[in-house]
Amino acid sequence: MTDPYPLGTSLDTAAAGPLRAALLGLVERRQPMLLDGAGVARVGIACLQVLASARATAAADGLGYHLADASEPLAAMATLAGLAVVLDPVSSRDDR
Repeated sequence: MTDPYPLGTSLDTAAAGPLRAALLGLVERRQPMLLDGAGVARVGIACLQVLASARATAAADGLGYHLADASEPLAAMATLAGLAVVLDPVSSRDDR
């Protein structure tokens, strides 16, 4: 099993590019997106959009997506921004 990718403490606009690159790397390697959101203290809309896009890509490509242990700030901001879907897992084709 792959270790979860730990999301940073601050998922601000500056973190969106590196987060996108990391998640794109998982897609290119055809690896499931297992993310650990426990350490997130602050999150902005740009990173939420990256996570929403990653989830949609995982669903379209048959890869798994799971955001484990979403911190309260992460869950609250995702809900407030109308992007709570990032908290919902996607099963890989292998799991279906």
